[in-house]
Amino acid sequence: MNRKIMAAAFISFALLMTSCSTNKTSTPEMVSGGQTKVAATQGSPDAKPAGNADAGSFHITYNGVDVFLDTETGPVVKALGGNPVYTEKPSCAYVGIDYTYDYGAFVLYAQSKDGKEVINTIEVRSDAVDVGGAKVGQKLDDVRKIYGTPSEDDETVITYIKNGIELQFITDDSGKIALILYTHVTAD
Repeated sequence: MNRKIMAAAFISFALLMTSCSTNKTSTPEMVSGGQTKVAATQGSPDAKPAGNADAGSFHITYNGVDVFLDTETGPVVKALGGNPVYTEKPSCAYVGIDYTYDYGAFVLYAQSKDGKEVINTIEVRSDAVDVGGAKVGQKLDDVRKIYGTPSEDDETVITYIKNGIELQFITDDSGKIALILYTHVTAD
């Protein structure tokens, strides 16, 4: 299936999921007690990313905070600060709750997994977010110089896959990156 069609389908699915039930919107509630895995790092240049470091360079950096997939949202939201638009609703795709933290420049999508709220998709919308040196607004050739040969490549979407994580760069009509998506590799 064409990657651009898949990307459009993913975005449509995400929008559908946000409209399939009544949303509860509020300031995010921090997860407290029993946290053993910190999903964000902040501070000194010696800080090592925690969380799903298996994903290698597949993470975002925003205001000095590194964010990975498969990590609990509580420590990430706390480290990022600010007041994201928070929604939660019953999932349309599985039994459980879907959570969304919209920071404007990027969105964290999370789900209930083993009794915890974990990040399962990251959507980057702004050049304020660093994606291993790549940013929204660049050309796909710039991304290829940073990441090398993609796993999948067409004229509007390039995809890198590493350790079960898919990183997609999707362009607009001008050929510049308009959206960057991190998610798990799914079977076709």
